[in-house]
Amino acid sequence: MKSYPIIENVTLSYSNITNEIYPLIKSIRSDWTSSNTRLVTFTEGLTNIILGIFDNRTPDDDSNALIIKIYGIQTELFIDRQAEINAMIKFHEHGVFSQRVLIQFNNGIIYEFASGKTCSRDDVREENISKLIAIKLAEIHNIPVDETEQPYIILIIRQFLKLLDKNSFDLTSILSDIDIIEERILPRLVQNPKHGKDLVLCHNDLLVKNIVYNDKNQTISFIDFEYTHLNYALFDIANHFVEYAGVENADFSIYPSYDEQKKWLKIYFQTRQLDQQIIDDDLCRLIEKFSALVNLTWGLWALVQAKVSPIDFDYVNYAKMRFDCYHKLRSLLFENA
Repeated sequence: MKSYPIIENVTLSYSNITNEIYPLIKSIRSDWTSSNTRLVTFTEGLTNIILGIFDNRTPDDDSNALIIKIYGIQTELFIDRQAEINAMIKFHEHGVFSQRVLIQFNNGIIYEFASGKTCSRDDVREENISKLIAIKLAEIHNIPVDETEQPYIILIIRQFLKLLDKNSFDLTSILSDIDIIEERILPRLVQNPKHGKDLVLCHNDLLVKNIVYNDKNQTISFIDFEYTHLNYALFDIANHFVEYAGVENADFSIYPSYDEQKKWLKIYFQTRQLDQQIIDDDLCRLIEKFSALVNLTWGLWALVQAKVSPIDFDYVNYAKMRFDCYHKLRSLLFENA
């Protein structure tokens, strides 16, 4: 029986992918060729190049399809790729997701396809899909964690800051804020956080295009685990609520009402068997405070991407939108600070 992922000393180039991909996948799809498969480039990615390869002989069955992920240029500066692979292996081992990483090559991975469609901002608010997302996120958060690991939020913010040219961006006020957040605010938001309850394995990037809904099987899958690390469970929830904004023409004024949040949170905490959790306006306000941290984090991410990414996307404007959202919530985050 094969052990996965298979390690291959190969570097793929997107410009020559049609010639390079078939020798690489021969060990897992021996009879696939350019004449009986089709390559599809997915355009939603803002960091990496993502392609799907599908068998034309089974047009109604994509269960054997593969995803090819070619890492974005210089993303190793702020993404731990081995941690990403380890997270995917762990999710498979715990039965949370079925997709396995099959091949690891020099500048990417190949993994099994999650059948279904990526969600839109309308989909994630649909009652049935919303329920499935809450259950799936709770299942991730119930996976046992390493109690020596530190929360990811400050680690990744500090990493982004290291990569930014202080001469290009005026980050004076943000630097001051981050010091206060780390020293005074986070310890108050969740006092004496417990591993396995408050600090859990988080996806940390649950935007709508990273959620796949299978209407036929009534299942939800998540994709894109490059930011998956130990973090505050409420950060992961807040991140998902913020990402109701969508990806194309993101509208950050879209955010679930307290009533919507409470329905979602009831399902989530029931799945985690934390029935004693009080679900009220105070909890929703706490999640809003984490939403401020979410916007701060992804604003800094966008500035880093503006510096290193060749992808045609207006990262600077995206960063501005994120920082605007952060500043709108800043007074709430800093109350009693």
